Amino acid sequence: AEYGIEALANPTYPHQDTVTAVGRIANISEGLEPAPISGDTLFLETSRRLGNGRRIALDVRSTPSFSLFPGQIVAVEGKNLKGSEFSVSQFRPLPRLGRARAGEEAGPVEPFSAVVASGPFTLSDNLEYEPLRDLVDHAVAASPDLVLLLGPFVSEAHPLIRDGQSDLLPEEIFSTKISPQLARLREGLPKSAAVYLVPSPDELCHPYASFPQPPLTRDQLVRLGVPEGVGSLGNPAQIAVNGVVLALSSVDVLFQLVKEEVSRLPALSDRLPRLAWHLIEQRHFYPLAAPSAECVGILASQDGKLRMQATPDVLVVPSQLRQFARLHDNVVLLNPGHSSKGLAGGTFAKLAFRAPGSIEPPSHTLGDAGKLHPAELASVDIVRI
Repeated sequence: AEYGIEALANPTYPHQDTVTAVGRIANISEGLEPAPISGDTLFLETSRRLGNGRRIALDVRSTPSFSLFPGQIVAVEGKNLKGSEFSVSQFRPLPRLGRARAGEEAGPVEPFSAVVASGPFTLSDNLEYEPLRDLVDHAVAASPDLVLLLGPFVSEAHPLIRDGQSDLLPEEIFSTKISPQLARLREGLPKSAAVYLVPSPDELCHPYASFPQPPLTRDQLVRLGVPEGVGSLGNPAQIAVNGVVLALSSVDVLFQLVKEEVSRLPALSDRLPRLAWHLIEQRHFYPLAAPSAECVGILASQDGKLRMQATPDVLVVPSQLRQFARLHDNVVLLNPGHSSKGLAGGTFAKLAFRAPGSIEPPSHTLGDAGKLHPAELASVDIVRI
């Protein structure tokens, strides 16, 4: 419907004419471990309805631009002259999901500020949580309307925990080291401010080491000593704040995508924002297939909870890769970094959304500031701890 295509073709059948097909990028390897895809190992896996699930080799030598990874859903245009290979002339961009703020009744964006930080929140040589303490100092001084803290809080990958050098149980670490800082944060912010925790598959204090994850219940928060006024979101989560839709996940999918992606002259040349943009285009918080060895807890049965409900205005994807904030096609792509990096402090992000009438509208709004997209009203600062 988006491109006026009358019918999708089966790419495994020979075609003399140029056709359009839809499928999933796959790689075939003779070894036990799948090899990273390349221009010579690209295959398109068809649907059961259009191709009985068969795979066909892709020839991308004549394709001017692409950015591909295993598991990616793509629309390909080209020919299969010999029946054994589909020659791609172009990859069509997938249609975007609709916006959650559709129509005039949605109302304008109301100004607000937010602090977004991701764990780990302690240095790798101790469990004293000094970066979390400094982060709370920053947040109390900035007095934001919203604080989002993404896990892990007590990580199974921490060297002292992994090597059995801590005498405290994970719940004791949380209640004695983290909860006092959360209480200080809650007391230092206005009552109207919201504070939310987002779990992580690496989190030892969450009952589910999987992805997706439900939020922590109030009883679980009480057992961890989390003060009143601090809530929990699921992982991933999509929330609306004052007319702005935020999508966030604590899984480092960017680090897994960077090892799998192959590209040639992509439309978005900056690689790290492009990796984040794959999530928007695929409408999915974890579009890789099969899951990376670093994320074996993907629940296929809960795939619906990993799908985006709408195109967000802000996508938060914390990663150990270089932190960034990029506005692309009316979406703010944000990697706030990790709050600690080995033996040093890390980074977090401060967001601010201004009122539509407070800035000069760009030319495409025809002078109507009320038509500004929420992402155009945002400013982002990456702050080092």
